Amino acid sequence: MEIRLLVPNDAQALAAIRLEALEQEPEAFGASLEEEKKKSLEDWQARLALSNQGESGYFGAFEEGEIVGLIGYFRHKGAKVRHKAVIVSMYVKQAHRGTGVARELMQATLAHLQAFGDIDQVQLAVVTSNQAAVRFYEKMGFQPFGQEKRALKIGDKYVDETHMYLLF
Repeated sequence: MEIRLLVPNDAQALAAIRLEALEQEPEAFGASLEEEKKKSLEDWQARLALSNQGESGYFGAFEEGEIVGLIGYFRHKGAKVRHKAVIVSMYVKQAHRGTGVARELMQATLAHLQAFGDIDQVQLAVVTSNQAAVRFYEKMGFQPFGQEKRALKIGDKYVDETHMYLLF
């Protein structure tokens, strides 16, 4: 298994796994499948080009050249909040769940964020009903600090989120 920061040449792999994630787990993400399907390959390449300027990025887990997992991050920009980063877009293909891929992705991302030297808090939001994900984040050291009712609206259904943090 190879875990690495994605680059613009990975745009097609990013688009494929991101669309799969939105199709398989629509309640877990703030973006919608319909919105993301409208993006061109150039849009995905631009997203990755911007992501490698230190403010945000995506790590991919690859097995035999195929992307099987994804995690993203961004750091806050304001002077008073630059010490915080946010984990986004965590997804592992169904066939690879329970194999350690998520743990390796998270560990790589946390090590990357810690290497900045000035980030000391990492936050994330997880759908409250996804108890397996909540437990995973707790095992990784994240602690809940609040719940957001009706965080997402999908059609006529609302989804609550648990907000979590990890201090370095």
